Amino acid sequence: MTTPSHESEPLPDGPDAAPDAAPDTAPATKPQRPATLVFTQAILLLQAFAALFATLVAWSFARTGYVDASPGWMLGLGTVLVLALGYASGQQKKRWGRWLGWALQAPMLVAAIVDPAIAIIGAIFLMLWIMALRIGGRIDRERKERDEAAAAAAQDDAPAANDAPAANDAPAADGD
Repeated sequence: MTTPSHESEPLPDGPDAAPDAAPDTAPATKPQRPATLVFTQAILLLQAFAALFATLVAWSFARTGYVDASPGWMLGLGTVLVLALGYASGQQKKRWGRWLGWALQAPMLVAAIVDPAIAIIGAIFLMLWIMALRIGGRIDRERKERDEAAAAAAQDDAPAANDAPAANDAPAADGD
């Protein structure tokens, strides 16, 4: 069976392109995401999963009569908390997103009414939230200082390279 010739020839662009077909400029490096942003988003998403399981515990306690509350209310409030934590995770780039993250630490602490273990988990996430803000802020400050120092060093090196005479700056010799 013969194959058409166009199937066996490599395409000029794409993964089969020749190495010399690459552009002369290197791709720009993607800027790093702020550490505070990454840490707070991760903490809130993990807390959303913990809140999901805490909701299931509270719902089962309400169903079995261990807690005097409506199972529907427990499931509804827990679902709202899980969704709010997930939403807050996505809003951490905005200033009010941090305030929302702070506000959402309270419901898991108040859940001590239902089960003290949920409040312990909430306290652990509160400590993680505080650590994410403090350590993430420190990392971001250190990155900024490092980038500023590198920019200053590059700026100091640039004039030294410009001080050397260029080859085409030399006077031309006349052939008379």
